[in-house]
Amino acid sequence: MWKWIVLGVAALVVLGGGVFLWMMQGPDVSKYEFLKNPRITAKPDTPVLEVPFEISSQDLHRVFGVLMKTYFKLPHVPKGPGMPAPAARYKNLLDITLPPEKRLQAFKNVVWKGSAAIPVPAEVRELPANTGEPNFTPRVSVWKYGEVAEILHLGPYDAEVPTIKKLTDYITAQGYEITGLHEEEYLRGPGMFFSNPKNYYTIIRYPVKKKAAAAK
Repeated sequence: MWKWIVLGVAALVVLGGGVFLWMMQGPDVSKYEFLKNPRITAKPDTPVLEVPFEISSQDLHRVFGVLMKTYFKLPHVPKGPGMPAPAARYKNLLDITLPPEKRLQAFKNVVWKGSAAIPVPAEVRELPANTGEPNFTPRVSVWKYGEVAEILHLGPYDAEVPTIKKLTDYITAQGYEITGLHEEEYLRGPGMFFSNPKNYYTIIRYPVKKKAAAAK
């Protein structure tokens, strides 16, 4: 009996260490360095654990708190260093033509609408009932993709505008147009211990399609 208790404790230590390591470092960002230059690629549809939101920027952390709390309660999902990064899709996006000071003020006042998510295996169907946050309801969904344009942003979120412009200019230059929501995948962000905003790694992504004239 004691053998199984010891083995069980050891397994928890290993799992806890893996989760702690992920919280310390997040995914291996070195393999995303090539995305400093924008690209258009095909991305498969992805099953996700999703939390819809309509909330102020100051409270966005609550959404991701519910997302991660629910994820870690799921059995048979990757935890630790092999764990996927969370992401969010935003239905509203700030006007990137605003001067920086007005854009920052708008960011503080905006009510964000969208969904936070993290990939899960397709076998995940049922979720734990109580998240402790009655205003947020996790669900299992599938994020549709197809062709996407994406780029890696290094640094704080309020400095994303030049990166977004680089990506949208690239989309236009390649004869494509944006067909859906602004998406951000958070490879390294405020949820990681000892993470400075200047070291944030964020993939910015849009679904795209060839313009009708360019497709001929």
